[in-house]
Amino acid sequence: MISLEQVRALESRVEKAVALIASLRSENASMRSGLAAAESRVAELEGLVADFQKDQARIEAGIVEALRKLDSFEDAVHDATDAKQAQIVAKAVSEEAPAVAADPAEAGPVPEPVMEESADASEEDGGVEAASAGAEASASQDGALDIF
Repeated sequence: MISLEQVRALESRVEKAVALIASLRSENASMRSGLAAAESRVAELEGLVADFQKDQARIEAGIVEALRKLDSFEDAVHDATDAKQAQIVAKAVSEEAPAVAADPAEAGPVPEPVMEESADASEEDGGVEAASAGAEASASQDGALDIF
């Protein structure tokens, strides 16, 4: 037969099992609520990421548009600068040409006309005189050589 001590030991084990089950149920409930909070936070963060990506796309589009406008502005300034420089050069040339023609004494020495030598003479001199004559002819009024 079953003794009283065996019944008490069984009762003690059952009480411990019931307490353990209650503790595990409580822990399970707290974990479920923590999971729900974490899932809620994940959904919130995913929404923030989506908003961030939309904002990022708008920012990138704004930067591209700003760069396009800046490029257009740069082209306009470059074109205006080129046109202004062309006007300045044209004005300087038009002012310089009449001044040179009006006062030949201030214009400086007039280069002598280059006389072409015959092919026989340039071969005899080794082509040195012909080369120096060609270089003098290609020199511009400011003294720089015009090689093109």
